[in-house]
Amino acid sequence: MDSWIYISGISLAFSMPGLLFSYYSVILFLSTFRYPKSLGDEPPLRGTPVVSILIATFNEKFVVANTLDALKSLDYPKDKLHVVVADDSSDETVDIIDRKLLELNNLGIHSVVSRRKGRAAFKSGALNQAAPLLKGDFVLLLDADSTVIPDVLKRGLNAASHDPRIGFVSFRVGHYNREQNLTTRLFALQQDQGDTVAKMGAYSIDAPYSFQGGFVLVSMMVLRQLGFWPNSSIVEDADLSCRIYCAGYRGVYLSDVRIFSEDPSSLEVWKKQAARVAQGWAAYAIANGRMILDCKKLSIWRRIVLFSQLVGPFQGLSWVVATFVSAFGLIIGLSAPSNSIFSSPTYIMIVTLPLVSFYASGIYALHIQKKLNPHNLVLLPLLSYTSSCMTTAIMVGFLSGVRGKTGTFFRTPKYGLSPPGDRQYHRDIQLDRIALVEGTLASVALAMSVIVLLDGVWALALTLGGFGALTLKSMDLSRNLRPKLKLCWAQTFDKNTGENEIGPK
Repeated sequence: MDSWIYISGISLAFSMPGLLFSYYSVILFLSTFRYPKSLGDEPPLRGTPVVSILIATFNEKFVVANTLDALKSLDYPKDKLHVVVADDSSDETVDIIDRKLLELNNLGIHSVVSRRKGRAAFKSGALNQAAPLLKGDFVLLLDADSTVIPDVLKRGLNAASHDPRIGFVSFRVGHYNREQNLTTRLFALQQDQGDTVAKMGAYSIDAPYSFQGGFVLVSMMVLRQLGFWPNSSIVEDADLSCRIYCAGYRGVYLSDVRIFSEDPSSLEVWKKQAARVAQGWAAYAIANGRMILDCKKLSIWRRIVLFSQLVGPFQGLSWVVATFVSAFGLIIGLSAPSNSIFSSPTYIMIVTLPLVSFYASGIYALHIQKKLNPHNLVLLPLLSYTSSCMTTAIMVGFLSGVRGKTGTFFRTPKYGLSPPGDRQYHRDIQLDRIALVEGTLASVALAMSVIVLLDGVWALALTLGGFGALTLKSMDLSRNLRPKLKLCWAQTFDKNTGENEIGPK
């Protein structure tokens, strides 16, 4: 058999998962138009159940005060609220929480804090430590930077009341620092688009989806039934979502009820966050895939959807293999340019069609958010390319999860409304293993794109070139290398004087 057939077969095989995910996203987008716009607007509840509010914190001195202050304005009887803070902090956050909880107690909102020694099991461990303190019928799970709106509980409880199968109600993610810089604008748009497609669409066809831990109201009965959180997971929200569905419950998504949070302000942080999620999802899929696929309380197609979501980060690896194998085959002569799948109009059309849905869903998401304007529309092409520079981080995270590495819980830096001078609280993220892989793959991709372009396979050349250029740009090499270069200069030894030379700034 000719070598080009093997090359094309490998490329096609690794392209298929990404294509399947893309076309499932098209189905979800079309399903968003069936989403019930009046969801959560049912008649008021006859009673007002006790609701616990559980907040996990770790050295969040810039944001936790605003989060706790927002609870004071909740449109809900104060004697029916029970605030529990699972605090692992070791800095000024401890004093801030104690002061704010005292204020809440003085207002009639019963508030307590759970603290422990060490950070065993990271966030999941802190939540489990605090679990015995929870009371009532529902628990609102918040992150340290989650800012609630007054009617979030009433709307959430109303949505949960019309179906006994409902195990959780998730809310749309809001963005209080959306306009901080280009990265926050892009992240907010990606989140808006993801919420619109993956959650509105999934709810409309009763398909499973993963909620986010800081934006969800969960039934206490379901939490107790599931045994709360496993201590082995670094993606406790996805883990809990899967177990709720496998227990026979479902979720509700309220598109027009927001809980605001802070978006990552740099691509480095964004990539770290994406890698952690990919690693956690992959590890959970490997450990619990059989349980999900054998779950009798879900239909076969829902089991497949639930499992597929967890292995979704495989798309990063599949894209790298498909493009790099095709390029290597051309460069070393195993495949002629005319035989490359990237030279096939049919393949290019199949790959390109989901882009139409991508842009349409982005426009629709902006429309729903009432942010459809030229200022945001120009971000859509940038967002499609921004995903390219996330590919390597997601791939590394996915492979780490497949290998069974539990990793560490990467905590996204939160600055709130603090002045720029205070941002030394979180140091710059320096070059690490992911960055080294990124730099290597990006450099190879750029070199191959030039050769492939000379061979006339322009679609593959543009794909590789865009990936390489954007990945290198996203690494912000000048800022990351500058401190290291300064250190090298400072440590240069002058043999004549026996002193260290201090190089230029």
